[in-house]
Amino acid sequence: MKKLFIYLTILLTTFGCKEKYVSPVVSPTTGYLVVEGMINAGGGQTQIILTRTSTLDNPAIIYEKGAKITVLGDDNSTVSLNESSAGIYLSAPTVVLNNKAKYKIAIQTADGKTYQSDFSAVQATPTIDSVYWKRENNGVQFYVNTHDLANATQYYEWDFTETWEYHSPLMQYFQYYQSGTRYPNIPYYQLKYIDPVFLTFNMALYKCYTTQESSTIILSSTSNLTQNKINHPLNYIPAGSVKIGEVYSVLTRQYGISENKYRYLEKMKKNTEATGSIFDAQPSELVGNVHSTTNPSEIVIGFVDASMVQSKRSFIKNTELKDWNYASPCVISEIKNSEDSITKVHNTLLPGTVAKFSPFGGILSYYFGTPECVDCRILHGTNVKPSYWPN
Repeated sequence: MKKLFIYLTILLTTFGCKEKYVSPVVSPTTGYLVVEGMINAGGGQTQIILTRTSTLDNPAIIYEKGAKITVLGDDNSTVSLNESSAGIYLSAPTVVLNNKAKYKIAIQTADGKTYQSDFSAVQATPTIDSVYWKRENNGVQFYVNTHDLANATQYYEWDFTETWEYHSPLMQYFQYYQSGTRYPNIPYYQLKYIDPVFLTFNMALYKCYTTQESSTIILSSTSNLTQNKINHPLNYIPAGSVKIGEVYSVLTRQYGISENKYRYLEKMKKNTEATGSIFDAQPSELVGNVHSTTNPSEIVIGFVDASMVQSKRSFIKNTELKDWNYASPCVISEIKNSEDSITKVHNTLLPGTVAKFSPFGGILSYYFGTPECVDCRILHGTNVKPSYWPN
């Protein structure tokens, strides 16, 4: 989700003295309503996200729950959105709209206040020609490539969803039992060199997937170009990142947008990326196309129009890269085998990992690591493989 916190603090420095800047903009107690999203007129799902701005001293995403959102067409058509999770509202997966009509959204919040966007014509969006990557500065830079021979749109916006597969550095092969009593949640693990014929490998704790939405505003325009062709940077992954430790996927979405929305997002991009230096362009007022119909003087942040959304998914495997050099930060420790070894591991909440065997088959010592080294789910991932994931 794009970060829509507008930072209005400016550091003023004169001869080593600092003066506190007091913003002339006073945010209401509940924060301004922020409306993000696009009316998907291309037979896909429309998603609208409602949040509230937060204070500078306590920045946080405050989701607006319990609202009712409807897409209204000037052809008298209506499409209802349902709240799928806190502050996130979705239409049915496949809603086909009339590309000749104009559309807007109507919002009613849980406290009864109402808001509407202006009617917008459906913006045409050319297909994505390709999403490709190049090694740059030892990392990986993704690019999106498109063109529009019909010149139906000159203003573009992109966002993307990243998903990557990652593995626990240590694998679970067996659990410890003593005197018929199992120590709950104290699994023991073996490294890859232990013969799996004699052990049961628990893949559920070893292989996980993480999904993350883009958080930057990505724009481009062909209005000053002789040809409607674009080759634009999408996202950069630094060298050694866990994202390409195994397999990485990016789902790129492309939107043709109106010039008014382009100017709005361009201004927002400058505001949100400003560092706060007095030498930077100062935050400017954002005037979108969403308004309060309950209180016309209320400030609302957001610009919603309708577009034919195009998307393309791309993959990259670690084996395609030379010297990626991803290394897990896990540290493995060793304790000697004794009667109280299990108690030591249990009391420190460190699950055991590898057993060192003597030539006669006895266990000389155990190796162990912190829980996140042996259970991939702890790192905010899921062990449920996405349906689109390669084998």
